Amino acid sequence: MSDLLIMTKTTTSAYNADIKLREINRLKQKITFGNVPAFYHAVSTSLGLAEGMFRYGFENSLDLVLNQGNWNPKMLEGKDGELGSTIFTQSPRLSIYKVFTHRGFEIHCIPWMKNREVDTELINHPDMEFKRWIPSTMKVLFRIAQLHTFVQSYFDVGDEADLELIKYAHNITEDFIEDLQTKLNVKKAHGISIKAFFEVMQKKHKAGEDFYLPKVYDFSE
Repeated sequence: MSDLLIMTKTTTSAYNADIKLREINRLKQKITFGNVPAFYHAVSTSLGLAEGMFRYGFENSLDLVLNQGNWNPKMLEGKDGELGSTIFTQSPRLSIYKVFTHRGFEIHCIPWMKNREVDTELINHPDMEFKRWIPSTMKVLFRIAQLHTFVQSYFDVGDEADLELIKYAHNITEDFIEDLQTKLNVKKAHGISIKAFFEVMQKKHKAGEDFYLPKVYDFSE
């Protein structure tokens, strides 16, 4: 069975996910006789941090996006609740983009204003569904550093543990997006998944063709 066919989506609990990552790391140690390459270690560590932010609530940009104190009650039909709180009947609209940049794999969120996406800093804009939107701290929700280079190297020198780590990264990111869709009004989920990226890289490698990172989303302001 090919690498491509065995990369399937599986949903796991937070506890089992942590066990799974440790199992993959132990497999890598076994294959390399304890001499784990720095490249593998960097990707695994990055994945562990990203997973921690998603599953265990480590402080991250997602907290800023989900903070209802930063939601605009006038745009989202907010109503006064107990002890000065606000009860929202709607959540802010967002587009989710799965992208590969020179930094690695990232999940970006882009807010909407009226009938369009906006990718600029806005503070207290009356038509904005967030009181403050700061792209530098809120836009990138999730990152796995240098994953694109790691995937590329897999086809040259990779082993079973490397493939398992790539599959695991795919599952974690898809779980993250599914969870996000239950918490916010996701109008669009677009981009290239890790599985799709892997498939393209596999075809390019077999054909001996050069590969370039796919274009990051592009829309008119």
